[in-house]
Amino acid sequence: MKSPTGRGLGRIAVENKQTRNSLVRGAEAAARVLRPNSIAVVGVSSQANSTGVTVVANIIASGYGGALHIVSRNANEIEGRACLKSVEELPEGVDLVVCTVPSAAVRETVEACVRRKAHAAVVFASGFAELGDAGRTEQGAIARIAAEGEIALLGPNCLGFTNHIDGFGIGFAGRSTPKRTQPGPAVALVAQSGALMGHFMLAFGARNLPLTYSVSTGNEAGLGIEDFVEYLADDATTRAIVVFAEQIRRPRDFLAALTRCRACAKPVVLFHPGRSVRARESARSHTGAMSGEYGVMRTFASHAGAVVVESLEELVDVAEILARFPKPLTAGVGIVTVSGAFCGVALDLCEDIGLDVPRLAAETEATLRSVLPPFATPTNPLDLTTQPIREPELLGKGLAALLADPGIGSVVVAIVPGPAPPQAVRYLKGLHPAIKNPAKPIVLAMMGDGSPLIEEFSAIIRDSGIALSRSPERSLRAVARVTEYGRMCAASEGISRCGTVRPLPPIERGTMLEYAAKQYLARMGIKIPPGELAQDVEDAARIATQIGYPVVLKAQHASLEHKSDIGGVAVGIANEADLRRSWAGVIENVRRARPDLRLERILVEKMAAPGVEMIVGAKRDPNWGPVLLVGLGGIWTETLNDVRLLPPDLSEGMILKEIAKLNGYALLRGARGVPPRDCAALAKTAAVIGGVILARPELIEIDINPLVVYGENQGDVAVDALIVAA
Repeated sequence: MKSPTGRGLGRIAVENKQTRNSLVRGAEAAARVLRPNSIAVVGVSSQANSTGVTVVANIIASGYGGALHIVSRNANEIEGRACLKSVEELPEGVDLVVCTVPSAAVRETVEACVRRKAHAAVVFASGFAELGDAGRTEQGAIARIAAEGEIALLGPNCLGFTNHIDGFGIGFAGRSTPKRTQPGPAVALVAQSGALMGHFMLAFGARNLPLTYSVSTGNEAGLGIEDFVEYLADDATTRAIVVFAEQIRRPRDFLAALTRCRACAKPVVLFHPGRSVRARESARSHTGAMSGEYGVMRTFASHAGAVVVESLEELVDVAEILARFPKPLTAGVGIVTVSGAFCGVALDLCEDIGLDVPRLAAETEATLRSVLPPFATPTNPLDLTTQPIREPELLGKGLAALLADPGIGSVVVAIVPGPAPPQAVRYLKGLHPAIKNPAKPIVLAMMGDGSPLIEEFSAIIRDSGIALSRSPERSLRAVARVTEYGRMCAASEGISRCGTVRPLPPIERGTMLEYAAKQYLARMGIKIPPGELAQDVEDAARIATQIGYPVVLKAQHASLEHKSDIGGVAVGIANEADLRRSWAGVIENVRRARPDLRLERILVEKMAAPGVEMIVGAKRDPNWGPVLLVGLGGIWTETLNDVRLLPPDLSEGMILKEIAKLNGYALLRGARGVPPRDCAALAKTAAVIGGVILARPELIEIDINPLVVYGENQGDVAVDALIVAA
């Protein structure tokens, strides 16, 4: 066997004098791990089934053609290969050192590798950051030693990796010889969990979907999922990338890698648990992860190009479709079945998951009428009735007609195999003419759950290359996710990002008074109600007369973020007598609730006309950076949590599309005699907020709640506001 790479990637990097960071992170560093010309296995015990012996046996069994060095203190020979006694006996510049030593010896081993100028290392041992502060400190020390020695480090607490292209693996889970990837659809797998990496490998194997690489990153003291995704973006053999991450440790690098994949038209399917508090706690105990906010992660990853899924099954289903059909979909789904009852099931499900089932074009209906029996109706979903039992080629004709329809982007074929297993083969042969080199994704959902399918059926499926499922509901959910991804790609390519923002004055540190925050919003071009600060009730009466009744009184202090909760707000004040009573009431309420607080003044403001109350805000996430929020506001914000988290640089057009995805969008669209609201003004306000938090790094949070939105072309007004600066 020839050298697995044909090129010394680690040596080239050194010779080209690239930066230290590129040597220990990024695509080049990942390549040094995945495609080494020489390997050393250190800490090999003479015990027959030890970790080290298993690693060595797997490398030899694969026919690895590079240099292999074995370091063992208590054995002269392992698997027929002579051993060295210490790392110091290794030649300089070994591409990859596999550390099979216990956790207590890892630091010493990495230090020795640095002295021998090794280029990369894999550490299997657990007992580091996943155990708490002491382990995290030791892991950090090992990471620094490796980085300073220009060693790309994979692990600790990982299961290693398999290079399916060159046909060798670095792992200890058992003796195995990986199959080499053949040309055609294939996926790469990167997972922080070794056990789930194994699950996905088995799942893809069962679906006859080859792997190019499978990598367990573990605690990611050095290399992380970001680096491997960046490397795989340019790997010609990989059609799609699957990522399981309990934490994105370097968000900006991850987003850059996703952007690179998107530019290469390479889908990335991401599953990231952590929607619940307990899931985030589990991640900390399992991999030393300090999970960030799931919603923020999902927002940025989705808009950067990842297909974010929410279950293990969905990850496998979506990855298979995208590997076999990597071109993003935008049109809805066509459904072919032999059950009229299933048509109703499918339509209900598609409505629930937001997958449109388009009506057929007139030409498609005409084509179907010419081939269907008179008792079958040419619609979508297409029920072919029981006729395919006697005429299986009808399945192929129906499928071909739907594939040719310009309004359909993919087709799910859901059929019952029948009581006799050969019937499934007859169905499949009937479909076969339509599934040769299809231009659109096809998922064949053989119903009957786990009922057996004979080998002849499986052989035809393997040769066809289409996606096979045993669950039509899973198939439709996967198609919905793939279609959503395609539309996201199309929308981001066709609409420009937000423009520049107008110059703004400096911001004082801390939480701004509501009045000051609103004045700042006005400088942004956002409409606010007329009003002024009053020092006493006489001042308040003057202001109210000037701006006109009805008015609102609002206590002002930097620590009063929820003034209404303590009676610090009085609304609907219609005249001066009411104003004086309300003034005294607000002061008394605040004094009773916060006796330690001295009001700085009270805001007298024109009461805004009623409209639909929304919330628009932005915050600076410590890991991901600024994120924009739009949703239902007022009293419904925390009750319904109907919001969209968005990247802050979206254009008004893109924000409008996201607003339409709110559950409460009907309130804005208009219903039952209520006119539509000015969504364009709402989107403009959100775009301004997003642009400002991007332009002003000192801003931590901007919150407008409620932002009252009026009828079409009537704009909106910021009724309450909070701004916090670092």
